[in-house]
Amino acid sequence: MPANTTPIFVLTPNVGQARVTAANTASEGSGTLTTLFTAGANGSRVDRVTVRNAQVSAAASSANVVRVFITDTSGSNPRLYAEAALPTATRSTSVIGATTTITFLGGLVLASGQLLSVCQSVYAGAQDQVDYTAEGGDY
Repeated sequence: MPANTTPIFVLTPNVGQARVTAANTASEGSGTLTTLFTAGANGSRVDRVTVRNAQVSAAASSANVVRVFITDTSGSNPRLYAEAALPTATRSTSVIGATTTITFLGGLVLASGQLLSVCQSVYAGAQDQVDYTAEGGDY
């Protein structure tokens, strides 16, 4: 099906979700990456990635660098596209965990077959569990 035209809008919502429970200090695409978003058959657009500390129990989380990688159309050869700091926080019944949002101004347009993958620099235990959400849509 061709894309919507004049102007082009996404046709179908596509929200990617991932939970990262391991560290990867590499920023060139090696190591363990977790797939967050897969572009649809006619391509996709991603507006933002929200990163939230989702620890299991009340404890101080580690300061982290979170990274977003983009692949080629074969889903291979990841390259660093964006990164952000996720500060330390002590989640409790009255305190929220750390949150950061990476916004793609004008939207990140992906071709069919491209992936967004994510990783984080530190995982010292369950207190560093992090959830990622990509908000976008398919053409």
